Amino acid sequence: MMEGTKTFKFGSVLKPELSIFVVLVLSLGAGVLLSPHFLDFNFLLRSTSLYAELGIIALAFTYLLIAGEIDVSVASSMTLTACIMARLYTLGLPMGLVLPCGAAVGLALGLFNGLLVAVTKLPSLIITLGTMSLYKGLAQVLVGDKGVAGFPAWFIGIDNRLVFGVIPVPLFAFAILAILMEIVLKNTFFGRKIFAIGSNKEVARYSAIRVDKMKIVLFGLVGLFCAFAAMISVSKLQIAKYTIGTGGELDVITMVLLGGTAFSGGRGSILATMLAFFAIVFVRTGMLLAILSSYVQVAVIGSLLVLVMIVSERVARYTREHS
Repeated sequence: MMEGTKTFKFGSVLKPELSIFVVLVLSLGAGVLLSPHFLDFNFLLRSTSLYAELGIIALAFTYLLIAGEIDVSVASSMTLTACIMARLYTLGLPMGLVLPCGAAVGLALGLFNGLLVAVTKLPSLIITLGTMSLYKGLAQVLVGDKGVAGFPAWFIGIDNRLVFGVIPVPLFAFAILAILMEIVLKNTFFGRKIFAIGSNKEVARYSAIRVDKMKIVLFGLVGLFCAFAAMISVSKLQIAKYTIGTGGELDVITMVLLGGTAFSGGRGSILATMLAFFAIVFVRTGMLLAILSSYVQVAVIGSLLVLVMIVSERVARYTREHS
């Protein structure tokens, strides 16, 4: 090869943000094909806000997956937190106190997952599969089949409140959190520790990083964000039921993996996860406009998840072999 000649590297064009931007454009195109009403700006904002709580969970989930761990109990954690908040309210606790209690509950559920993983040394997938069933079962025991309603007027309808008269509050909160978390991930020692653990946890230990403690903190962060999601869900739905988070973990995992976060850890971007969130929501919105059944929607998202995992693994393998 001649001196000075630049070689083309396939991996250089596989930046998560660039890849998911292409997917985002394709999802917009698919939505337009499914319905001519898809490009209505206000409609898109409103429909996107419907899934904002899952997007918020996906942000913290990105941190966890970059560190090489996974939590499939996120939807059940959100549900159980919502049901505990509802039960506290029915017992007479003012809603102003219920909210911080809910945040504490979500944090505790996440820390419980993290402690189990750290103490047992079992894969986090196995641990959180167990707690997923545990949390969902407890939620049903707490509120029964009918659920709990009757929350104060100031708390309900958060999705109808607009920032700058345009952006629904849940969507605005998601965007602000995404920006802050991207800054932390890419510009702080905390963020560098997350990448180090996901890349090689043994090397991270030799670098004086307390790996188990960091992982517990990250599981706790996921739990805390599940609590925020629970508050938004109950406010929007005006009811707490044991079914409110059903299937949400599938969307969250798909968002994070579609955003280019490696399933094996060590690579990821909050910005890419945010773009993936919009892509998934646009696909779902298009299917809703096309009046496709919920079963078809789940099948499409599940198929997309499988495809993303295959592509992610191939990209990771190529990157390792040519780095």
